[in-house]
Amino acid sequence: MNLAGHFAAKADQASAATPSLPLPLPQPGFAAGDVLRIALHNPGKLAEIAWWFVTGRRLRARNRLARAIAALPFAYERWLADCAMLDEPLAARHLHGSGEVGVHLHLGVGTDPVTLGAAFASVLDQSWPRWRLVVTMQDGADAGWIPSDPRIAVLPRAYPSRMAGFVAALADLDTDYLVPLDAVIRLPRDALALYGALGGEGGAQAPILYGDQDEIDGEGRRACPWFKPDWDADMFLAQDYLSAACALPVAALRLLAEGLTDDTVSDDAMTYALLLRLAVLGGHEVRHLHRVVATTPAGYWRAGAPARIAALRSVVAPALGIAVREGPFGTAAIVWPLPDRQPLVSIVVPTRDRLDLLRPCVEGVLEETRYPAFEIVIADNGSVEPETLKFLAGIVADPRVRVVAWPYPYNYSAINNFAVAATRGAFVCLLNNDIEIIDGDWLGELMRQACRPGVGAVGARLFYPDRSIQHAGVSVGMGNAAGHAHRGLPEGEPGYFAHALVARGSIAVTAACLVVGRNLFDAVGGLDEDDLRIAYNDVDFCLKLHAAGLRNLYVPSAVLIHHESKSRGQDMAPEHRERYLKELATLQARWDTKRFQDPMHHPMLDRAGEEYRPVR
Repeated sequence: MNLAGHFAAKADQASAATPSLPLPLPQPGFAAGDVLRIALHNPGKLAEIAWWFVTGRRLRARNRLARAIAALPFAYERWLADCAMLDEPLAARHLHGSGEVGVHLHLGVGTDPVTLGAAFASVLDQSWPRWRLVVTMQDGADAGWIPSDPRIAVLPRAYPSRMAGFVAALADLDTDYLVPLDAVIRLPRDALALYGALGGEGGAQAPILYGDQDEIDGEGRRACPWFKPDWDADMFLAQDYLSAACALPVAALRLLAEGLTDDTVSDDAMTYALLLRLAVLGGHEVRHLHRVVATTPAGYWRAGAPARIAALRSVVAPALGIAVREGPFGTAAIVWPLPDRQPLVSIVVPTRDRLDLLRPCVEGVLEETRYPAFEIVIADNGSVEPETLKFLAGIVADPRVRVVAWPYPYNYSAINNFAVAATRGAFVCLLNNDIEIIDGDWLGELMRQACRPGVGAVGARLFYPDRSIQHAGVSVGMGNAAGHAHRGLPEGEPGYFAHALVARGSIAVTAACLVVGRNLFDAVGGLDEDDLRIAYNDVDFCLKLHAAGLRNLYVPSAVLIHHESKSRGQDMAPEHRERYLKELATLQARWDTKRFQDPMHHPMLDRAGEEYRPVR
């Protein structure tokens, strides 16, 4: 297996075998005080909620009430207090154990004393008493105001880099875990308790631990929580969402003797470089604590991009055969290689008349697509309009186009299955007839991911005609079924910590534009044409791939416009409602979507909305 395949296999193995740690979470609830606060801060909103309630739409009223509570002043502080109440007995059970957590802090020249004082104070204030802080310093750093505490060790010599200081701290510590603390970050009171209580037995196989993080706002309050996805190697390559809030296993670090002598890595990317070696190249187990374990300055999540790009290029790019470009908001764009001989992609386009949609879709694919090896198979579901029939008769003059007839009642799954059976390509692209090509690289970007070992379905970033997001991956469990993450986010906006702009795993993607290996399509039986004729067949298809051990991916660099449901209408229209509700019930029963927790959607994010809003 090549290194790229090794990476894929390791990532799949880790994600399948290492679920996030089962921490209890505060459950969303309502109290009389919440209602009173809404009455004081937003009486109009309370009146609206009451209207929905008395008119019988109680689920809508409950969702609106949850959002109103989340918007209240100090709502986040209340959530933190609820977490602390849950964490206190959890940590107390382990207070008499032997686990000690190490912390490393490296002081550079010119470090702000106030900022550094807050970092030291956050360690001294930890509820977990068994910690040891090792301080290393660059030549010329001021050590005169380091607190005096027997648990704080200041190593005497000067170190040229944070990595060199980290290696020295590693040699000085006898702990299972080491927390690399940036001088501008504060540890919440229970951070080390969570690492210590849930860190396991240590040893070389102890997992990497990471948690969520928040920020200090302009008024000095904790705000803007980043409730993160579970471990996803592709997302970590594109966005460093671990380094600010992690604990590293000491035994595993000591096995990285060669990598730990590298002083060429920037201080800003030291932890990231270590995680790349451990988790991405080494396939080391990574576990997510669903708790806030670090508080950063505002905007810290997107800072230091040049250093991380350099670390990607030096640490993993040669091994994985990737190219790395700088992306938006501190992210990275990872360019996976295409095979030397690019495989044929069969683009399946179902249609019935609607030439106003079909013509720009097909001609856009033919004229704009830069990926060279493709065919188009148009599945005609009984078109009757003369102009459409004339177009279909003429377009087959292009040797890349064929038309197959499906003269039966509309069944999206059956039409696609029938057309796929007639394809010749090693890969299939399901493409709606209401897709508009706006970037000729769209298919090539999808194929860079689809050709990777272990990858199942690959989906694009789709825009509405106004260039707001229609699809940036599907979140299963959203709305107790499945929803489009980040729907409505304007093009180029970061949204929730730029999640819509980074390539990452996605449990499901929409079949409006989906690429998958033909062998994989056949292996899971294609789309369900019996019980999911029109709605949710793509979600079900992706879940079947996921259950087979394949990783589905969202690819934001593949961009198209989707004139959503222009040809088939809306599911909740009166004539479609009964059919839609049956298909919804099928999805919910088959995949238990009412309780499904999507690993890319934190339990503390609102399942009722698509905009990644914290529950409270």
